[in-house]
Amino acid sequence: MVRKIWVVVAVVAAVLGVPAGAGAYLPPGFVGVSPQNPLGHKDFALMREAGVDSVRLPLFWSGIEGKSPLVVRPDWSSFDKEVELAAEERIRIMPFVWGSPEWVATEALQLPVRTSWQRWAWQKFLREAALRYGPEGEFWEAHRKLPYLPITHWEIWNEENIVTQAKNPEPGEYAKLIRISGRTLHAAQPGSKVLIGGLFGRPLQIPPNVASGDFLKRVYEAGNVKPYFDGVALHPYVAEARAMGTELNNLRRIMRRFGDSRTPMYITELGWGSQSGPTRWQRGPQGQANQLTEALELLSRNRIRWKAEGVWWFTWTDEGGTCVFCASAGLLTSDYEAKPSWYRFNEWTGGNPAAVPPATNAE
Repeated sequence: MVRKIWVVVAVVAAVLGVPAGAGAYLPPGFVGVSPQNPLGHKDFALMREAGVDSVRLPLFWSGIEGKSPLVVRPDWSSFDKEVELAAEERIRIMPFVWGSPEWVATEALQLPVRTSWQRWAWQKFLREAALRYGPEGEFWEAHRKLPYLPITHWEIWNEENIVTQAKNPEPGEYAKLIRISGRTLHAAQPGSKVLIGGLFGRPLQIPPNVASGDFLKRVYEAGNVKPYFDGVALHPYVAEARAMGTELNNLRRIMRRFGDSRTPMYITELGWGSQSGPTRWQRGPQGQANQLTEALELLSRNRIRWKAEGVWWFTWTDEGGTCVFCASAGLLTSDYEAKPSWYRFNEWTGGNPAAVPPATNAE
């Protein structure tokens, strides 16, 4: 009975376009999704129902150029399909580019900056991606009937400050990657926005992981990086949403210290699991929903001060994922049933919470 009452309240709030917190406001399109599962037509159609305008997707270098492009032509077909399905629902893709192929490095986690061959290969891949999907790109020339939604923002790598995403995290090496990436993308598609890949806010096992603030500080200290990026991304995974403020304030303080106060920030992953424990990111079904609400209310109050340009909820459904809490971090179950967090999410986006049935087992 309690669930039924909550669903009715959530639906009414969504119809009225009123978030849970009185006076809370985020601009249209501010809240997106960062999924962990492969997406099909059903996913993008439901995202459109949920008022989602932006989806953050991996652009896996190793998946497109599994072999040297000097030997085999790159295979863009899989990413082409995702861009096509998203555009059909008027959803824009924001990619994070990640993963060195075997012909470039011995491990996918290795940043491609150590040899001239690696740097050339990365630069070539980025340029071709921008000329394919960016403004007036060849993909859009070949798909003139689609809504025109070129890729404009490029996130470089992902959680490069932790060992599960970058081999031996080294800010100096990442600074090289940003210089190459910014120089390439800005030249290939003037107006492109290059983002420092989402830093994991408070990683465990420090060292070898590097705290987000320390990593960003050392990237600046490497020198000659400011011209080559246009935003800083953060993944503020915390037990309590209010603790996000400490992480965002710290990064903003560091940016001011290096004369970069005008550069915006992007929260490209944010989420909690709906299972109960054992990690600090697993809060139970109602706890997940509550943390979502508190996080977005915090952003609504501080968005301008933090110069936050958007937030992407991690994740879409419970399907896929490798981390402990990933298997329950979705707004929807793996059967596409709505958790309490789905209704809270739609309050903020003005979406249609009735697009999917309520979950019979929200965990």
